Amino acid sequence: MSCFDKFPDLPGPEETAFCKINEVYCCGDARYGNISTFTNSIKNHPKINVTKDFHHHKLSDENISMYVDVEDNLLKRITSVWFKQGFLEALSVAADPNDNRDSKARAAALKVANLFTALRKPKQPHLKDIGEKIVSKYSRTRNWGSAPVKCMAWHPHTTKIALATADDYVRVYCSEVSFVSTLKCKAQRHVSTLSWRPYSASEIAVGCEQGVIVWTVDPNSTFTKPSSSNAVVLKRSGHSPVTDISWSPCGKSLLSCCVADKSILLWDVAKGTAKRMFKTSFGHLILVSWVSKQKKVGWWKKFAEKCHKFRLFGVQSVRREPLVAKGCRAFCWGPNGVGLFAPRSERCLFVVNDTSSRRVKTRDSQEVLDLTKVELPTGDTVGGRILDMCWDPTGRYLALLFKKSYIIAVFNTTQHMMQLNVTPCCYIRGVDNEVPSTFAFQQNFKDGACLTIAWSSGRIQYFPIINTDS
Repeated sequence: MSCFDKFPDLPGPEETAFCKINEVYCCGDARYGNISTFTNSIKNHPKINVTKDFHHHKLSDENISMYVDVEDNLLKRITSVWFKQGFLEALSVAADPNDNRDSKARAAALKVANLFTALRKPKQPHLKDIGEKIVSKYSRTRNWGSAPVKCMAWHPHTTKIALATADDYVRVYCSEVSFVSTLKCKAQRHVSTLSWRPYSASEIAVGCEQGVIVWTVDPNSTFTKPSSSNAVVLKRSGHSPVTDISWSPCGKSLLSCCVADKSILLWDVAKGTAKRMFKTSFGHLILVSWVSKQKKVGWWKKFAEKCHKFRLFGVQSVRREPLVAKGCRAFCWGPNGVGLFAPRSERCLFVVNDTSSRRVKTRDSQEVLDLTKVELPTGDTVGGRILDMCWDPTGRYLALLFKKSYIIAVFNTTQHMMQLNVTPCCYIRGVDNEVPSTFAFQQNFKDGACLTIAWSSGRIQYFPIINTDS
């Protein structure tokens, strides 16, 4: 029996699902309906619609220089690029005909750059793409390169949400204020991930091509465009582009990982320094996630596009504990140290239990869902390989975003002892030809769970799931 058999039917072509209240699937007219007809639980949430106007900005005062540009000599430019971006980038500057007019020196630099690239490919074949292509390839956002919203993150304690849009601006929306704070500096390009600092109302970390940028946004300030002096840029040679970041539950430490680096870095944000926390023998890292309320870190490692492993590390003991050797695409932690992961090449969902008292072995992972793609009576398809997943903070609802299906599936989850039960809840489909780009559960929603979805049209939808009986 398919896990999709007992889902409620999708609404008609002219209708859309607004919410679910006490097991009632509330649907209405897609164009003229309103969620306020069913519930007022999100009446104070910020109204967000990422339009095309967002992507055309005038130069702000911070980008207008009061100084006359002076052209540096070639040696100085090469030295600067080498210091900031590494040896290979410096070689590319030396080989650029626009920068280097000496044909012999340019040819020599080009040969050296090609030699280093040729030597690096067998050991790091995943680095055949650079910059934006790497971020797009490993992003959990559908169509990251063309999506209006690249990623989003809810604040863990307040009704505040941050969105990274296609113009690489990070916009912060809050229910308590009407203005929107926009964060942007020169180093902030190709944003891949966002993470709010726990127990802080003003700090947010932005993972991007050059590294990690930590912004401080005063919640009491009415200034909508903080200057770059409010940003701390954390970068280290060879550690870019950053694909994922994670704050520790206490907010003291920040971890980052990168597809071009074999190490996970632990950042001291105040000092702007980092130390190598863990290093893999080979391969690269694309996902890092700190266990909620525990002192362990999990991440995915990928080697040569074929060999994938998941590792769980104890931060204090630095003990390596292999969990599972399966190709993995997405992962999320739930309550009580329970984790869910989706294999990259399989259409199923696995659960692992983080037990600090004993060594975790491969056999501790169990399959909980068979997600083989099925066709619904409406002609739509759902299931297949998972692109992303998120679990609400209470551990009662799990949302899955599929790679080749435009329908989001939400499941009920209950945990009894060491067993996790997953049952159907509801489907969520966009209006007209909308495709879900990314999603996230609100962290402080008191009435149940609220799934926030960014659609390909730029529309941001709140989908509350409320159970007043509980």
